[in-house]
Amino acid sequence: MKKLFLTLLFSVLTAHANETIRVVVPYAAGGNTDLVARLYAKELAKQDIDVVVLNRPGANGFIGTQEVMNAQPDGKTLLFSGVAGVVYSSVTNPAAYNAMTRLVPVIRTAIYGSTLVSHKSSDIKTFDQLRKALKTRSVAIGITDSTMRSAIEELFPNEPNLLMVNYGGDAQALLGMLNRSVEIATLTWSQDHQIQQGELVALAVVTAKGRNNVKSLTELGYPVSHEGWNGFWLPPGTSKDIRDRFYKIIERARADQNLQKQITTVLHGSVAPKQTSEEFADVIDREFAKTMARNARKKP
Repeated sequence: MKKLFLTLLFSVLTAHANETIRVVVPYAAGGNTDLVARLYAKELAKQDIDVVVLNRPGANGFIGTQEVMNAQPDGKTLLFSGVAGVVYSSVTNPAAYNAMTRLVPVIRTAIYGSTLVSHKSSDIKTFDQLRKALKTRSVAIGITDSTMRSAIEELFPNEPNLLMVNYGGDAQALLGMLNRSVEIATLTWSQDHQIQQGELVALAVVTAKGRNNVKSLTELGYPVSHEGWNGFWLPPGTSKDIRDRFYKIIERARADQNLQKQITTVLHGSVAPKQTSEEFADVIDREFAKTMARNARKKP
C-alpha cells in the first residue's frame, strides 16, 4: 500500500513522463543559493522526480521571483530563494512585498553565514583597519544580497566614504574582487576555501559567533549579526494539496544524512531544522517584522 501511495504521489507531481519540475533560482550559478538548490535537485532525482534548476539572476533576485509569481499554480514550478531575496527586498520594494505575501512557503532547507573579507592585495587586513580606512579614503564593498546590505548599513550608517556595489551572489562578487572593482566583499561560508588558500583575508564573521579563528562582529564589539537561510516556495494560488505533497518529498530529502553532510561540506552551514510549512511561514513573518523594526530605528 505504501509503495502504491508513493507511486501515485510521484505521478501527480510530474504530471507526464516527459515533463520536468522547474526550480527557479533568482541568482547566478555557482553561488550559495544555487549550490543548495542543486544538492536538493540531486536528492529529488533519487526519488524519481525529474528536476531542472534554472538560474534567473537580476534585480536582487526579483526577476526570478517574478517568474514564479507569474507561473501557473500546477505544481510544475518552484522558487528556491532565501531570506534576502524574499524578505529583505520586501521592505523597500512594493512588488517584492506583494511576492512575499502571495508566494506559498513550502519548506526551509539550509542555514548559513557570511564573512566580511578583503582581497589579498588590499592593505586592509583586519576589521579595525577597515574602519580606519573609511575615515581617510573611499572603500568599495561588494554586497552579495540584501541580508549583507542590511548588515553593512548597520555597521556604517551614513558613511560617505563607503561605496556599496550590489552583486548577484558570491560568484559575481569574487569576480568583482578579482578585477579590482571592489576591495572588500561579503561572501558566504561556501567560499571559505578562498580564505584558506590565501586569496582572501577574513575580517569578521557576520553571525553571533566567530569560526575558524575569525571573530564575529559581535565578539569584536559591534552587535550586528545576520544569519542567512533559503527554502522552497510555490506560485500564488497553489493548492494546499500540492504544497503538502511537495513538503513530504522535500522533507524526505532534507532528512537524508548524505545531503546534510554535503551541505556541511560544501556550504559550511547546516540543514534547517524540521518545520512544517506553517512554521516556515511564521519564520518569514518574524524576519520581516524584525527587518521593519531595524529599519525604523535607522531613521532620524
